[in-house]
Amino acid sequence: MSAREALSGATLRRAIAGAGFTRRVTQEITRHGFGYAASGVVGILVGAPAIAVLLMSLRVGIPGRGGPLTFENYYRAYTDPIVLQVLLNTFLFAIGTVLVTLLFTLPLVWLFNRSDLPGKRAIFVFLIAGFLVPVFLRAIGWILIFSPEVGLLNTLARSLFGVERPIFSIYNLPGMAFVQGLSLVPASFFMLSAAFRAMDPALEEASYVSGASRLRTIRRINIPVSWPAIAAVMVYMLMLAVSLFEVPAIVGWPARIFVLSSLIYFAVTPNVGLPKYGIGGAYGLLMMVLGLVLAFLYFRVIRETKRYAVVTGRGYRPKMLPLGRWRYPALAFVAVYLTLDFVLPLAALLWVSLLPHAQAFSAAALSKLTLVNYRQIPELIGLRPFVNTTILVLLAPTLSMILSIFVSWVVVRQRFRFRGVLDGLAFLPHAVPHILFAVALAYLALLFREVLPIYGSVFIIVLAHTIAYLAYGSRTMNGVMIQIHHELEESGRVCGSSKLRVLWRIVIPLMAGAVCNAWLWIGLLSYREVTMALVLRGPENVVLSTLIWQLWFAGLAPEVGALGVVLIAVVVPIAWGARGLFASIAHGYSGGTDER
Repeated sequence: MSAREALSGATLRRAIAGAGFTRRVTQEITRHGFGYAASGVVGILVGAPAIAVLLMSLRVGIPGRGGPLTFENYYRAYTDPIVLQVLLNTFLFAIGTVLVTLLFTLPLVWLFNRSDLPGKRAIFVFLIAGFLVPVFLRAIGWILIFSPEVGLLNTLARSLFGVERPIFSIYNLPGMAFVQGLSLVPASFFMLSAAFRAMDPALEEASYVSGASRLRTIRRINIPVSWPAIAAVMVYMLMLAVSLFEVPAIVGWPARIFVLSSLIYFAVTPNVGLPKYGIGGAYGLLMMVLGLVLAFLYFRVIRETKRYAVVTGRGYRPKMLPLGRWRYPALAFVAVYLTLDFVLPLAALLWVSLLPHAQAFSAAALSKLTLVNYRQIPELIGLRPFVNTTILVLLAPTLSMILSIFVSWVVVRQRFRFRGVLDGLAFLPHAVPHILFAVALAYLALLFREVLPIYGSVFIIVLAHTIAYLAYGSRTMNGVMIQIHHELEESGRVCGSSKLRVLWRIVIPLMAGAVCNAWLWIGLLSYREVTMALVLRGPENVVLSTLIWQLWFAGLAPEVGALGVVLIAVVVPIAWGARGLFASIAHGYSGGTDER
């Protein structure tokens, strides 16, 4: 064989191999085009902000100006003398928050799910309303009660007893943990309800027959049996508390008590000078690592739940245990919690909203009651915050659910080789603090402002919420889509329908109820969220939550009270109407979800 023939033969083999490779790639894209498309979209939306945190931590200066990668930001951030104190504050605040949450949650969830506590429907509505009321509004309410200068109780004590020093103060770490812990009780209640409801009463009855008291039974039976769920809630709440921003900002800043989220916010939104995204990225990377470690621990705890299964096919008789003479103490405990978490803050906001300035309850104050603060709301804030809030509440859950449906369809229904990677990417927003996503999106929007001019618009806030709540939406859709049998889709394909048409005409209608519930849930979360909107705020994208924030720090307490009461008045009817949705959520929890 001549050299020319050998060369032509090798060329032919390479051409055949190349044609085969091209054919296999074409077939792969044809079969799993939706999988690659979903992976690409989620990879960009979720992966880009996560990578941006690392990138901006290695850059000095404003986005868009080139320069060498450097560790200067880490040196400047971690050699600051305040860092150790901030980390200690973050740890103490997180631990205190979890302890306060469990102190109220464990008795509440047992009373509601294991006993014949009266008035459960009304209590459930109050819990829903407490969950939906923005946390920063309750923090403001507590400041109006316990502030050393303008607090209603301190002012009343000065007028009654003539004391000059304030008796109460909320501006400390215990006060921060108390307010934040109360705000997390509804979420942890929903997370633990399924575990306590599924407990076999035979275990408790055996304990009572043996002569054990109710308290001993709870300590030796209920808590050990439900320990994995309790531990999961503890880890999840700890993961939240490490990254939370609102209560540490409103309660901690006046006392110069800062946590890790405070340092990130100050770095990227300074009062004077340009944003220091590099410093924010250095602090943010530490927070991201803490979140991922706690998320890993959370899933390790969840995997242990199978060892504690107590619901079997034999002899399982779910029923409520009678409280007997403990009924009234139980109602008193519930009343104390609802008063602390909902009634007192709302009452403080309502009282201040009816006065020209904050003052304690007195006959003189009663003579000054007025509705002028409510009448001037349209003039004070204008129409734009309402329009922006409406766009956010409608558009963010819609986009998040569309993306969640496609992600879940690929993960659950398609034989896509990278579906595990796609599912992990979709869950990543669950572990990364919201403030980091907002900071990273602001950085990317500035970096690509010429290509995608959304910086300072309401659409960047919508994008942040779409990404942040993707984890909840995709997890909800996964659970529902698993219950739909494959043969329903196969029958559609046999009739000649495309994959997209099968999804639209068969799969989505079958899970329409779950889609609507998840849409409403994400919309409500977007309504109450302030952290991402605050980091991304600009003159044109102010929403109601950030407007209240601005008015509060401007010293306009009566106006804040009026607007806060209006927001809560919108929430309470929603809480009543959505009680069925929250009941299904409480039934479906197996250890955790997204509360932020």
